[in-house]
Amino acid sequence: MARVVPYGLMMAAVALAGTYALAGTFEKQSNDVGQPLPAVKLVFNEDGEAALPKGYRSWVHAYAAWESITVTPLDSTVTKTPEFHSVYVEPNAYRAFMKTGKWPEGSLMVKEFSITSIDPKNCDGPPAYLCNLGSSKVIFAHGQTGLSLMLKDSKRYPDEPGGWSYFSFGHQAPPYEQFSPARARAQCAQCHIDNVGPKHDYVWSVKLNQPGFQREGGASKLNLEAAFAE
Repeated sequence: MARVVPYGLMMAAVALAGTYALAGTFEKQSNDVGQPLPAVKLVFNEDGEAALPKGYRSWVHAYAAWESITVTPLDSTVTKTPEFHSVYVEPNAYRAFMKTGKWPEGSLMVKEFSITSIDPKNCDGPPAYLCNLGSSKVIFAHGQTGLSLMLKDSKRYPDEPGGWSYFSFGHQAPPYEQFSPARARAQCAQCHIDNVGPKHDYVWSVKLNQPGFQREGGASKLNLEAAFAE
C-alpha cells in the first residue's frame, strides 16, 4: 500500500533539498575562486587590441626603480635620460597574491616610465644627473614618458607561458596610445621566460623580491595593511 505524504511536508523537503544543493554550489564557487577576482577587466577592441585602462594610478603602487640610460623595452630605442619605473597592481590581484602567493586569472600590472630631470642649472651631468635640493643631492623624476602592461589571461593567450601577455602604449609623454596589440614574444615575454621562469610565475618583481611584493615573515600582512584601509 502506498504511503501518502502530506503536501506541505513534501514541499518542505523539496525546499530543504534545494537549499542544500544551492549551498553546495556557492561553497564550490567560493572554494574555486578563493579570493575576489580582479575587479578591473581589460577591454579589447574588434581588432583584439587592449585598451589603456583608466585609473591605474589609483591601484596599489607596489614599487619604484631607477634605471640608467639603456635600451627601453617600450620601443627598443635608447632612452634620452635615465628613467624611473613605477609599478601599479590591480587591487584584487594584489590582495590575492599577498594572501596566496599566486596571481589569479585577470591579473593586471602597469609599469609607467618617467624621465629624469637634467636641468643644467641645477643638476650634474650623466650618468646619474644628481640635482641640488638644499644641502642634499637628489634625482628628480621629470614627467611621464611611457607605459607598459601585463595581463594574465590563459583563455585568451593559451600558448603564452603563465597565460601572461604584454602591451606597450607608447614611449612618449601622455596622452599615451589608447590601444595596444599584444607584443611579440621576443619583445617582452622572452626576457621573463629566460630570466624569471615558472617558479615566480614570470613576474620580475617577485623574483627580485621587491618590498611591495614580499610575503615572508609577516611582510604580506604589512603590505596589505599599507595598501588597504580595511
